[in-house]
Amino acid sequence: MLTQGPAQLQLRRKSARLSAVLRAASAVGAAVVAVVGFAPPARSVWVAVAVVGLLLWSGLFIVLMFRPEPRSWLCAGDTAVVVVLCLAHGNLVPAEVLGASAGSGWIDMVAGSGIFIAQFGLRQPLAMAAAIAIAAAYAVGAPGIRDAPLIMVLQGLLGATVVFLLRHGARRADLALSEEAAARAAARARSAARTDELDQQRLLHDTVLATLTIVGTGSITRDSAALTDRAAADLAVIEDLRAHPGVARDVAHEPAPLDVALRTVVLTHRVGLPPLDIEFDVPPLDLPHEVVEALSQAIAEALTNVAQHADTRAARVTARRTGEGVTVEVCDSGGGFDPAAVPSHRRGLRESVYGRMRAVGGSARAVSSPGAGTRVVLRWEP
Repeated sequence: MLTQGPAQLQLRRKSARLSAVLRAASAVGAAVVAVVGFAPPARSVWVAVAVVGLLLWSGLFIVLMFRPEPRSWLCAGDTAVVVVLCLAHGNLVPAEVLGASAGSGWIDMVAGSGIFIAQFGLRQPLAMAAAIAIAAAYAVGAPGIRDAPLIMVLQGLLGATVVFLLRHGARRADLALSEEAAARAAARARSAARTDELDQQRLLHDTVLATLTIVGTGSITRDSAALTDRAAADLAVIEDLRAHPGVARDVAHEPAPLDVALRTVVLTHRVGLPPLDIEFDVPPLDLPHEVVEALSQAIAEALTNVAQHADTRAARVTARRTGEGVTVEVCDSGGGFDPAAVPSHRRGLRESVYGRMRAVGGSARAVSSPGAGTRVVLRWEP
């Protein structure tokens, strides 16, 4: 199971935007150089088709990369476009560029940016394989001894090293955030336990110990009816403490960390169901304990439904502040369903999700249709 924390998600988004800017700048610059520097043996038709195709692809690439969830296939597609241009290299640049020992033409601009885009958008070893494929295509498209392909491989290694360090730093930052949240949760748990212990001690002092003190001073005799009544009342208090050990009476209103509770749900193994690749984007949020419990249990049911019914292994859990409350979502791109067609005896969403949220004053809804995935939205306001 792969879970990405806030730092890793932020790095992923920044990398996508950097890739979009890099592709836009290199495509526009390459187009200008291709037109202004046109000379034989470059073929005008080939150059025109290549430039127009590059600009169209770059526009599509930029639009899709700026979406909330850019996909890695975009970077793989960009590598394919660059490989095709490199294979046609000999028909796209002037003779002076083909004869240069180091790459200096517009194809080199496109190839260099494609190598860095692959490092930021693909995981290893696919990213380095993309850099090698671009260098190999460049060498095939313009045969001869030159150092450009070697430089491209070195660019790939440099980009891979930089991305590795960035991702490693993001993982360490997420780990630190998780440990800090866990420490806060443990401190609150200890405080709640201590409060509960004090409450129990006060309750025992006001009942059982008070009765024993009265008996010890002789204020109530063994045969007194009042002693029987007090003993019965004290016994009821003790039985209540045994039935609810360690639960403070006001614990439902104590603050609790939603991010820790939801991360626990995400990392919990679902026995008998396939594992999910869950993207996790939940900042530190403190809410009343009863609300955190309801949200985490509802999210657990939603993820169980994804694993059991959605025909997909990927899901996304997000949360964001909305005023004084919170909105939590579980999204998947699976088969979807018609919420209105769910039979009345099916109580998964109706009670385990909708009912839990109603019980704490919140709301829930499922947005879905066949073939369009599912989005479960949970909202709570104080």
